[in-house]
Amino acid sequence: MIDLNGKVALVTGGARGIGRAIALRLGQAGADVVINYVTSDEAAKSLAAELRGLGRRAEVLQADAISPEGIAKMFEFIRTQFGYLDIFVNNAIDVASFGPVLRQRLQAWEHTVERNTTALLLSAQKAVPLMKGRRGKILSLSSLGSQFYIPNYAPIGVAKASTEALSRYLAVELGKEGINVNTLSAGPIDTDALRLFSTYDQMKEACEKLSPAGRIGRPEDVADVAAFLCSEAAHWIYGQTIVADGGLSLMSVR
Repeated sequence: MIDLNGKVALVTGGARGIGRAIALRLGQAGADVVINYVTSDEAAKSLAAELRGLGRRAEVLQADAISPEGIAKMFEFIRTQFGYLDIFVNNAIDVASFGPVLRQRLQAWEHTVERNTTALLLSAQKAVPLMKGRRGKILSLSSLGSQFYIPNYAPIGVAKASTEALSRYLAVELGKEGINVNTLSAGPIDTDALRLFSTYDQMKEACEKLSPAGRIGRPEDVADVAAFLCSEAAHWIYGQTIVADGGLSLMSVR
């Protein structure tokens, strides 16, 4: 059993999809949760109500988790409302571009690659003072596109690869503070966001045919692994990218 009683967690992009599942799972394990969102107001409030029904403190916080201003707002909220932070889940991503590499426009490319990587840097800088002496956990979400080719996915894949690299550097430098930094890389997960891809049906079929699990992933699958990585049970894991994809990457033709 994962015990997060007495812990405070901040989940960016926590109102829907994978973020929602992680926030709920952390709450089920005992954590009080701050649910960050940008536009999904009703979904965030609904999740908060569900967490409060479990006896947890749950707060909703509207802020752009990718912008410097939004990041400052989030961590100031944590400081004033709680005074400390135990778990930071870097889940939100702002995507400005899809498509083939040679068709990428500079502004959209920089927005997707640089802003999302920089968001982790700035968030870690704000999180560490709130985690002093608390054996904090910083967990970022990644995807198989950071290592393998996915059509039209280059900006996101490169951003995720950068996040994984930055997490390794943070893990070394923050280890002396007692803070674990890791990345969780999920395969295709059946969310509204994935359904926006034109290749959704092919990805779903590939998961069903190729992965040992025999199905596409669900948000709850990722949340279970995330809760473990945010717990003391994962205290010996530093700077790793944990792949949780139902075994799909073992079977993919490369």
